[in-house]
Amino acid sequence: MASASVRTKILKEALRTRHQEPFEKALGRAVRKLGGSFAEYVALIAEVRDYGRVHKVDLRDAARSLADQP
Repeated sequence: MASASVRTKILKEALRTRHQEPFEKALGRAVRKLGGSFAEYVALIAEVRDYGRVHKVDLRDAARSLADQP
């Protein structure tokens, strides 16, 4: 899994909405742009989904919260 700083960069890149695309697609694009692998994408989306489910927020809000964490 990527370090916390790389994770934050990827999440913040994915949150820059383009054409109202689904968050999963934005995250995949951000991972590829920043040189990540499919395994990193899978780990990140799982983390975002888990956080969203536990805190009862959508994926973008979950990603924002995770991106702000150290």
